[in-house]
Amino acid sequence: MTALAVQNSDPFWGQMLDCDGHLYMEPDALLDLVGYVGAGFIYNFLRTYVGSEEDLKNRARNRDEVFAVKGISALGACDPEGRLEAMDRMGIRAQLLFPNTSSAEQRIDSDAARAACRAYNDFALDWTRRTGGRARAVCELNLNDIKWATEELARVLKGGARGVTLPAASPPGGVSPANEMWDPFWRMLEEANVPAFLHLGAGGIMSTLPSDPMLPPRAWADAKNLRAATFVNRPGGEEAIGPFYFLTAHLSVEVWLQGMIMGKVFERFPKLRFGVIECGGSWAGPMCERMDYFAELMGKVGVRYDLKPSEFFRRNVRVTPFWHEDLKQMVDRFGMEEIYCYNTDYPHLEGSKDPIGKFRKWTDRTSDSFSRDFFCENGKLLFPDL
Repeated sequence: MTALAVQNSDPFWGQMLDCDGHLYMEPDALLDLVGYVGAGFIYNFLRTYVGSEEDLKNRARNRDEVFAVKGISALGACDPEGRLEAMDRMGIRAQLLFPNTSSAEQRIDSDAARAACRAYNDFALDWTRRTGGRARAVCELNLNDIKWATEELARVLKGGARGVTLPAASPPGGVSPANEMWDPFWRMLEEANVPAFLHLGAGGIMSTLPSDPMLPPRAWADAKNLRAATFVNRPGGEEAIGPFYFLTAHLSVEVWLQGMIMGKVFERFPKLRFGVIECGGSWAGPMCERMDYFAELMGKVGVRYDLKPSEFFRRNVRVTPFWHEDLKQMVDRFGMEEIYCYNTDYPHLEGSKDPIGKFRKWTDRTSDSFSRDFFCENGKLLFPDL
């Protein structure tokens, strides 16, 4: 029996919502769209890999081994029609696709970076239309200039954006995301019923450019063993992942979300939808527990919230755990079953060759309803029309 036939027996086949996929571009297209500011180390790898013997061999088997072939060789890595076929072969109803650029164009404060964002957004909007909105290429916004960011948000929303991903390496526009100057931005997203996202790399942690902001600062990783790389020059794992990367990837998004929740953004905009993608999920429970303790303390001195911070999180935010995290333990310790969502990371290497099976190892050991919620229901917050 083939792997596809085994997976096709899954009771949720064809109903699963994939909250983390990636959209590749051929090297020349990548460079044309986002230039060197956004192509970076991704371009450097792809320009030598594309057309190689390994690439051609992998492309020849990508239909029969859809979960096994990674990177730009994967089925539908670059083309909408192929992606729809790949989704059918993976049992996916709809998928969010995040940029496979270096994402520096979101963080660097320059006209070139903002132009790269705009060019990528046009590409993403067209790609999404060509899949009938089933594969949703998320747009990206540079938040250094609030006027530009607000105008670009209005433009992509008008163009049919199904989501926008944001940077988290430095305070947006020099202030907290909870600052009232950003309220019109959040209001636009809420009224459009379009989710905002923070994705792995939002904090700049994969970049080596001195001009690219990073949280926490790069000097904290200045040790041989912390810089050790797990994946080097492997298709679908173009970034160099080491211990520092893994252990601190969530810090920038945690800082961002704490500011939004304790700064009452979700209180002012109760229908705002937010996703934290490919940063794991084990940080979410402890963070919410700390915020609840603090909110209770602040209530004693007259600072009150409409809900507990953890309740805002449960209502407004979804996260994608890594398959290697003990999802059952996270649910047993902190509850919040509704925040965790299925993800393949396709066609990135870290998503594994069997994301369904690896997540089922955890979900099948929880409550009877949790498997369906994890694979099919929880992600609906990020797919508002489904």
